[in-house]
Amino acid sequence: MLADVLYASYLRCCNALLRLPGHALRIAVLRHLVRAEVGPGCAIERGVRITVKGRLTIGAGTVVNAGALLDARGGLAIGERVNLSPEVAVLTADHDPDSPAFEGRLRAVAIGDRAWLATRALVLPGTTVGAGAIVAAGAVATRDVPDDTIVAGNPAHPVRARSPEAQRSLEPYRRFLH
Repeated sequence: MLADVLYASYLRCCNALLRLPGHALRIAVLRHLVRAEVGPGCAIERGVRITVKGRLTIGAGTVVNAGALLDARGGLAIGERVNLSPEVAVLTADHDPDSPAFEGRLRAVAIGDRAWLATRALVLPGTTVGAGAIVAAGAVATRDVPDDTIVAGNPAHPVRARSPEAQRSLEPYRRFLH
């Protein structure tokens, strides 16, 4: 019980530090306190929230915008040059709806290189978002999204293909004091 309280307090402190200005500070918090693997050239905006220490990988050149929730309890791998827009939620834990005891379960999420999760997109546990894919604003990805596919809606469904050449580069986005 005490260990749970201490761990919850530790995570609250980490999340409080992730609200402070300074990309370098937030990246240091993720690398050293959260024990996440963070590639070079990443931009982590203020107010990103985490749910666990470890089990999080963020590839080089990725941008994680304000208010994003990165639930890595089941394992979360984010590729290179990914854009996570404001208030995106990526979940890796849920409950088994058929369990008599409402047991929790963990299922990893992978987000491929060059993917874009638009504002308030939701990615549910066990989902893979393919390379170059887009999950539209407010969409709920309940199953795997193929490479270079744009999905929208709830549940998310394919809307159209995306050029495989799209988002081959992603300029660093680091506003002063953000």
